[in-house]
Amino acid sequence: MVGSQWVGEVEGSTFEREVVERSRRVPVLVDFWAVWCGPCRTLGPILEKLANEMDGRFFLAKIDSDREPELARRYEVRGIPAVKLFVDGKVVDEFTGALPESQVRRFLDQALPGEADKLVGAARTAEAEAGWAQALTFYQDALTYDAEHGQAMLGMARMLLTLGRAAEAEEVISRLKPRDRESVEAKALIARLAFGAAEADLEGLAARVAAHPDDIEALLTLGEALVARERYEEGLERLLEVVRRDRAFREEAGRKAVLRVFDLLGPGHPLIRQYRQRLSALLFA
Repeated sequence: MVGSQWVGEVEGSTFEREVVERSRRVPVLVDFWAVWCGPCRTLGPILEKLANEMDGRFFLAKIDSDREPELARRYEVRGIPAVKLFVDGKVVDEFTGALPESQVRRFLDQALPGEADKLVGAARTAEAEAGWAQALTFYQDALTYDAEHGQAMLGMARMLLTLGRAAEAEEVISRLKPRDRESVEAKALIARLAFGAAEADLEGLAARVAAHPDDIEALLTLGEALVARERYEEGLERLLEVVRRDRAFREEAGRKAVLRVFDLLGPGHPLIRQYRQRLSALLFA
């Protein structure tokens, strides 16, 4: 059935278009095979049958590994048949060897994006175009298919926060599974919520700190308020000063606030290394 609507031969010159780019629209299952390979001749017809039977859930790209050794090396093919599933331009799952049809079906059922995944993809597209309300609707629709879909819940919370609906965002985050709550994205959202509640009167806070230098509570609140307004470096300076003056203040509130800023900024932000070193120096002096 090679050459049908959902099955096609792919070579090096067409790989980028037929696999990488196509996988941004529909999942692409790549079958690395060779003419001399007996197990390949067993698996190939099963994959072709399922590609046509599933009618658009994925496209099957067949690659002769002997003719395309560079592609085989690039994707670390060490044995054939080697089957790799591409979604959004990258490999998301794979298997090696001639599995029976029942196991291939199970692999596809588990690996292929479902309706919730498709809606999350549509939501991210809308979000990238600043369509916050539309993105929120897509995330909500995704949760009707999978009520515990972690990415849909995180996206919904993010849109609610963006739209100024913090209480609803907090409720969504409270429903996350422990594994999802530990993700980088979830920690950033939780930090946004925490800092979003900071007092808004920066001038008043600054005046209070200037008038009462020993008021650590005011200093902490000023630091949090500065972070909430994305004045991260100024906020971190105040929060570190809280740690320097009284590490134990309000159950180490200063240290915890600094760590929340790190969560908010995300791994790799240039401020993190500098301020992590300074925090460590204060804690272990």
